[in-house]
Order: sequence, then C-alpha cells, then structure tokens
Amino acid sequence: MRQVKTVTSAFLRFPALPKAADWSLVCFTLMTQSAVGLVFLDMAGNWCSSVVQTDMSFRTVALAFGLTSAGLLAALTHLAAPRHAPHALRNTAASWLSREALLVPMFALALVLSMAAERLGASGAPSVLKFAALLLGCSALWAMIKVYLLETVPAWNTPATALEFIGSALLLGGALSIVAAFFGSAAALGWKPAFTVAVIGMCLGLIIKLAAIYPGMAAECAAQDQVWYQPPASILSAGQSRAIRSVLNMIGVVLILAAAHRGWPSVLFPGFGILVVGEVIGRLRFYRRYGRIGL
Repeated sequence: MRQVKTVTSAFLRFPALPKAADWSLVCFTLMTQSAVGLVFLDMAGNWCSSVVQTDMSFRTVALAFGLTSAGLLAALTHLAAPRHAPHALRNTAASWLSREALLVPMFALALVLSMAAERLGASGAPSVLKFAALLLGCSALWAMIKVYLLETVPAWNTPATALEFIGSALLLGGALSIVAAFFGSAAALGWKPAFTVAVIGMCLGLIIKLAAIYPGMAAECAAQDQVWYQPPASILSAGQSRAIRSVLNMIGVVLILAAAHRGWPSVLFPGFGILVVGEVIGRLRFYRRYGRIGL
C-alpha cells in the first residue's frame, strides 16, 4: 500500500498536497464543463427570447472557446508524453476516454467555425454551427461522465459523479453568462428572457450539486471497505470539504443574484470568484477520492 509522507507533531499533521496531475484534471474538467453550460444556456436564452442578441452570443461563444482551449492545454500537462496525445483517438469504438479526447476538440472546432461564420455574415450558418457545437459539447460532457463511472473505483461509480459534472456545467455556465452580460451593452442587462435563463440555470446547477452530496458521501463510505489502495490523507474530511464547498457555492450564487438584481459589478466578481473556489475545492476532493478494487 502506498504510504503518504507526513510531518507530525503533538499538534499538527500535514497531509500530502494535491499533485500537479490533480490540478490539470481539475482545470480541464471545470473549464470544459463550464463552456458546455455556457453554450447551452446561451442557446436556451435565445430560444426563449423573441430577439436574438448576436453580439451577446458571439461573446459567449468566444468565452466558451477560450475556456475549452485552456482546458485542453491543461489536459496536455497531465500526459507524460503530450506528443503522443493523438494515440488516444485510436480506440473510439470502445473507450470513453478516446471519445472524450475526440469530442472536446470537435466541440472547440465547432465553436471556432460558428464565430467565423458569424463574422463573415453567413446567413443561418452560425446558428447551425452553434447547435452542432451544443450537441458535441453535451456529448463530450456525457463521455467525461462515463470516463469516471468505473466499477473498479467505487467512490466514482455513483450517480453523484453525473450530478456533480452536470451541476458544474449549469452552475458555472450560468454564472459566466451573467458575467458576460455585464461586459455587453446595457440592453443585455435586466431580467430579459436570456438573462433570466442564465439565472435559472445557475440556480438549478446549485440544486443539482446539493443533491449530489448524499449519494457521493454514501459511495465514499462504502468504498473504504472495498479497495486495497486507500486515497492519500486529505487536509479536509469528506464532510468538511463538501460543507465548505456548498457554503461557498451558496454565498457565490447569492452575491451574483444580488449583483444581477442591482447591477453591481463590484459584488458580481467577488461572488464569481467565491463560486470558482468552491468548485475547485470540490473537484480536488473528487480526484483525491481515487481508490480502486484490484490491481
């Protein structure tokens, strides 16, 4: 069994800090999921609105592309030999990891084509390409979920994994939609259909994240008696990390809602920052729960 190096005294015990590999996966999953949620809520907002805000849509698509690209770069740092990354595409017929490696870049490509078509003034093409990007993004999100639903890793093989990832997409995507609106024209603000959809998506994401707490805790407790490889000691316990993350998420959502209602950017950005910190804590805890059955 792997031993975790710790420094102990009569009062303190310092567990090993998160590895660089954990951080790369945290950045990749959170950035990609928030990009998918951003595109989904942007399209849902346009469907609910009688007037499509093309300037707002271009901004959100560009933001989604930037997040996806940054996530892909972070994922490359997880690889021992990044130059061999194309080999991951060889088994798309049977491997969810290969499908994820294919679908996320295709999602980014569809976003780029959508922006290019909009700038070139191609009639109808931007909407079609953005819908294609949405389908690819949702497929990538599902593939990402399936990658972690491993029978040999019982702490991950739970409905909580799907709830966590979908909740993050809506929570961060909705928050980013609201942030993007503050950089748009004054007409983008206010409780218009598109803006309201973003708020509803953010709140729904928070509810889904809260709903994931119980099945996640139950799976983690059950996994302790099933695995031979125990996860390294963590600074926070399972209950503490979930409580802190949930409190930070709720504080962030409340501040963002207050900023959206009053038009206070000075409150919006701290609220968004608190939300991101909560999500990072939760995702780090997710990867620290790794423990497998068998070799």
